Amino acid sequence: MSADPEINVWRAEWVSLAFDDKGTVANIRERAATQQFRLRAWHIVELMSALFFLIFSAALLWRHPAVEVALWFTVVWVSTLTATAFSLWNWRILWKANLQSVAEYTTAYEKRCFATLRGVRFGLRFLAVQMAIGVPWLITGFIRGRIELLRLLASLAFLACWALGFLFLAEHHRRVASTELNELRFSRQTPSE
Repeated sequence: MSADPEINVWRAEWVSLAFDDKGTVANIRERAATQQFRLRAWHIVELMSALFFLIFSAALLWRHPAVEVALWFTVVWVSTLTATAFSLWNWRILWKANLQSVAEYTTAYEKRCFATLRGVRFGLRFLAVQMAIGVPWLITGFIRGRIELLRLLASLAFLACWALGFLFLAEHHRRVASTELNELRFSRQTPSE
């Protein structure tokens, strides 16, 4: 019978050390607000990048009205508009009104984590499609004599660096979203005070 109070003391100490206040109301609201701000900033950068690609491709077509440039312009516009449409659909949760209850904060936080994971999966597939278009296009241009060797190598090196940078960012975002989801699930299982 004397073991029961000791077990309760151990349990209380374990809960206080293991859970480290991650499930408190203020902490959930703060984490949700920080996440929302960070994701909104990235979403704005995505939209501005899309706008840049559209304007740049239109300006290039205007300056060099050739069939190959028109085909490239079409590929850029279709792929950019596809990626932008996915981004707007995927991040629609970011632009809804701020929530009030902890349950709503928690649900929105979780939805944004899932949106991040969807975005990473889409981005990796989109990168594969872009590489499948870009690399053969550059090699074909080199074979036809339209691109010199140094420019081909520089372009391929740029694409490789861009792809590696994107893969690094995708893995980082996937890891962060997975960690946030695990922390959220862990905090739901713990008693909040």
